[in-house]
Amino acid sequence: MPPFRRSLLAVTVSLCLPAWGDTDMACPVSQPRVALTGAERAARQEANANAPLHVRANSIDAEKGGVTELSGAVEFIRGTERIEADQLRYLQPSDTAEASGNVQFRTGDRNTFYTEGLQLQLSTHLGEAGPSRYTLSDGRGRGDAARIDFLGPDLTRLNKARFTTCREGQDDWFLNVSRLDLDSKDDIGTAYHATVDFFGVPIFYFPYVNFPISNQRKSGFLVPTAGHSDKHGYIVAAPYYFNLAPNYDATMTPRLLTKRGLQLQNEFRYLGTDSTGKLQLEALPSDNLTHSNRLAGSVLHQQTFNPLWAGKIDLRGVSDKDYFQDFGDRLALTGQSVLPEVVETVYRGPSWTFATRLSDNQIIDKSIPPESRPYARLPQVQLSNNELSLPNQWTPQFNGEWNRFDHRSLLTGERFNLYTGLGVPLQNQSGYITPRVGARYIGYRLDREQDDSPALVRGSFSLDSGLFFERDTRWGESDVIQTLEPRLYYLYIPRKNQDGLPIFDSGVTDLSFASLFRENRFSGGDRIGDANQIATAITTRFLDTDEGAERLRLSLGRIYYFSDPQVSLPAGTPNPNQSDFVAEASAWLVGNWHARDTALWNHRDHVVDRNAAYLQYQPARNKIFNMGYVFVRNQIGQYDVSAEWPLFERWGVRVRSLRSTRDDRSLETYAGVEYNACCWALRLYAVRTWQDPIHVNAFMFELQLTGLSKLGGVPESPLKQGLFTFKDGRKDDPVVE
Repeated sequence: MPPFRRSLLAVTVSLCLPAWGDTDMACPVSQPRVALTGAERAARQEANANAPLHVRANSIDAEKGGVTELSGAVEFIRGTERIEADQLRYLQPSDTAEASGNVQFRTGDRNTFYTEGLQLQLSTHLGEAGPSRYTLSDGRGRGDAARIDFLGPDLTRLNKARFTTCREGQDDWFLNVSRLDLDSKDDIGTAYHATVDFFGVPIFYFPYVNFPISNQRKSGFLVPTAGHSDKHGYIVAAPYYFNLAPNYDATMTPRLLTKRGLQLQNEFRYLGTDSTGKLQLEALPSDNLTHSNRLAGSVLHQQTFNPLWAGKIDLRGVSDKDYFQDFGDRLALTGQSVLPEVVETVYRGPSWTFATRLSDNQIIDKSIPPESRPYARLPQVQLSNNELSLPNQWTPQFNGEWNRFDHRSLLTGERFNLYTGLGVPLQNQSGYITPRVGARYIGYRLDREQDDSPALVRGSFSLDSGLFFERDTRWGESDVIQTLEPRLYYLYIPRKNQDGLPIFDSGVTDLSFASLFRENRFSGGDRIGDANQIATAITTRFLDTDEGAERLRLSLGRIYYFSDPQVSLPAGTPNPNQSDFVAEASAWLVGNWHARDTALWNHRDHVVDRNAAYLQYQPARNKIFNMGYVFVRNQIGQYDVSAEWPLFERWGVRVRSLRSTRDDRSLETYAGVEYNACCWALRLYAVRTWQDPIHVNAFMFELQLTGLSKLGGVPESPLKQGLFTFKDGRKDDPVVE
């Protein structure tokens, strides 16, 4: 139990509705009206002005002076505009219609107004209506008004009006305004002195608010957020969205933290023909608690120069090691100790891939000793061929890399790696055998070293072979094909003492089923592992004969060494004469159940060194249950259980628990419930996370109202944090993305 508990209470109101997931209830779906260009709008208005007039009525009387009286089931149509009423008086000289009795006026934008009296000059679209009801096109909203002023073809003003996105008969919430302007030219609604009434109770007041009435983004204030925490005190944030151009925008958020000061958050996004990017900056000048300037920023840019060349910039930084601990709200942020800084260009051609890269890192955790901090690569250059491995044909292979390694406290210098090889995959329907010969070179040019140019060359030979057997059998009530696929992989690389070579980026790779068939047991480019070994493996699969889907796959393998490996990291570390057993299992079971397990069996101690087991049930896209367990001996033991499920009617639940068995501690626990009423949603959720050395507890209440804003503050789903994906190639298979 920690010495004290820190609690967080946050209340968020977001005027949008990104639901947790689809529900079984039927919610009407409305799409924002597609905005017209200026030329399209002008053309439509001209067409309406010049369109012929069509009228229908039970009685039509033409009077002197160009006045026409219509009565009884009147239909008055010009172009895309339509008036229906009990009586209508049309004054031709002024092109004015005066309608009364059950008036229904449909505009060219397909907005509809219901009133008892309407006066409208058709050519200028100037006029007014008394007490009215209205519905916007495509179900984008409805409401009523004490008076409506038509101020032109593109502007309608509603006085003492109400607005909601709830369907007819569901009056759960309204935006009460003294004035609401609907601008169809800029596709924006602007409300003055607006109060949000939720079930008749006023909960928010906005002196001014605007929102889009089409699919176009609009500048304006977004929904503010408020909350409280022990770290920050009371929190108030008021984001403002800048719609700068169709292909770039920005959001600036002043965020008042009463214990710390005023924080400014800014995000700038852009999209070009051949590029996309995002710039983010957060600044808290003179933090009242730390008495320092707190900053965080990132730059992400992706560029396509042509179909073969592309580039990327990924730069991130913070002012201090505690920034994410203080201001981050997810384990993905608070657990970071190194931030990448990368600039690269890549060429991907039909035969070759070429890349240049500048990469460095910002060390956030100052407790990491200097000798353990990664090197900067200034620069890194890579070249490799893309030759396809065709059956029964000689296939060349080439990989080259040059790096300049920089470090503040360790050895620096340059390294050149080169590998060239030649193999031929001989295969038929029964099996394959692939002999391959190659040579690998490592060369250095070191700074301030007596031996500044050490180098190493090693040849290699490998022989990869496998057989395919299959038989017909049964899987429950289904016919399946079972395969048996034994595999042998022999590798020989002569030994050479390499203890005198520097270590810039190398380490021992973790043993896995895939690594059984690697030519080098080391990662990076500083070591060439000696080998005289054979990897043995066997795989069996069960294939559904009707769908062709793989129902079950089981694999088991290990490495046998004919001579003990001598090259090691660190130098002098003993190497085993046999590897551990590696096992993998994946199952796509009936009833939408999926399972996967990987395990490493230590044959010397007769214990499991590593294990990762997962079970998933997903009968529909909005229904999922996950359970996982990850174990690394003497290091990690974690259970991960999560679920998202609609309960009944409009209710849904989402839960997650990530627990460390090694520390007997909950790392993250999350529970939330949602009520979705289509035009609004209410969510309650509680979160408990471990932020060393204490647990942080949070309770959040969130009310979302549909249609006034396209942005909201829904936390990231816990189902996307560290979980797994099952895919077997079937289109109908549920997948967690």
